[in-house]
Amino acid sequence: MRAAMSTPQTKLAANLGALDERARRVLAAIVGDHIEVGEPVGSLAVQRRAELDVSAATVRSVMADLEALGYLEKPHTSAGRIPTALGYRYYVDALLRVQTPSLEERQLIERSTLEAAVDVEGLLAGTSRLLRGLTHHAAVVAAPRAQGQRLQRIELVSLREGRVLAVLMTRTGTVQNRLLETPPGEKPMTPAQLDESANYLNALLADLTLEEARLRLSSELVRDRTLLEETRARALAMGAQAMALAPGTAELRTDLLIEGQSSFLEEPIWAQDVAKVRELFRALEEKERVLGVLDRATQARELCIFIGAESGLAPRDLAIVAAPYRAAEGILGTVGVIGPARMDYARVIPLVELTARSLGAAIGES
Repeated sequence: MRAAMSTPQTKLAANLGALDERARRVLAAIVGDHIEVGEPVGSLAVQRRAELDVSAATVRSVMADLEALGYLEKPHTSAGRIPTALGYRYYVDALLRVQTPSLEERQLIERSTLEAAVDVEGLLAGTSRLLRGLTHHAAVVAAPRAQGQRLQRIELVSLREGRVLAVLMTRTGTVQNRLLETPPGEKPMTPAQLDESANYLNALLADLTLEEARLRLSSELVRDRTLLEETRARALAMGAQAMALAPGTAELRTDLLIEGQSSFLEEPIWAQDVAKVRELFRALEEKERVLGVLDRATQARELCIFIGAESGLAPRDLAIVAAPYRAAEGILGTVGVIGPARMDYARVIPLVELTARSLGAAIGES
């Protein structure tokens, strides 16, 4: 089964010209061996794996051509070759055949997401742990963006000293609490007035996104307040205050869950390079940059694969497989795997796709 996917990058491999069948087999053999063992691959290993009816000298000649084209490189003084990021890109774009997840894996993913669907935060955390366990790479989940979520209900709760707690509940199950202060000189609203205000706001803002709700409230507030009852005018003011503080404004960003950073230490080449591991951990700590990569998958609206410098993260021998998850209201967030460029794409890609579908379905039913 050939991989069906989208990549937001220009397919650099295609620009270097199509490879003939022999070169394609040699490249596929080297990539396959390197994924398995992580060591440079020699011509004899290629002969065995590629089932080529040619001499070792011919294989070496093809390997030299692939190196000249930028698909392979020779590390240090080793006689073998390893794929470059470009080599892996060609492999993913033109040669990869994905593996269908096993029945056990499918049942595990579907059962895990269904059981946690009542708690969105727990569902997202559980999904990252699940994907980490299945792929043995670091798993990443971008929580639903608040500005894209639709309001289900607003509640206003009276607190001490004239303060009010605004509770914003979205269709995806996210709950945001916002503390509102009564303006100086105004009497605190009674519980009955707060209930009336909440009912008014729910009727006005029902099923809008938080950003749409903010704009609606701003529009209502500029109208002639003499035409509004006092309670409704104060309700609009409280709603605007709550929306201004809600996630989705410029200063507040999406939550990002990363599970399994320790998996990078299991990669032999990285484990021996302390500086590279530190560089990687620093990159993952900059969540805005990681979110920027995941956003590119969201914009593409389907699974994307970033290899090497394509992600913009360090180190350069990194790869990210990411897919958006969605419910009835559209794309909510992104789920993915971060690992070495030599990750087993044939297995990782369908696992990420299935996890994204199951996560979206679970949130949609919660």
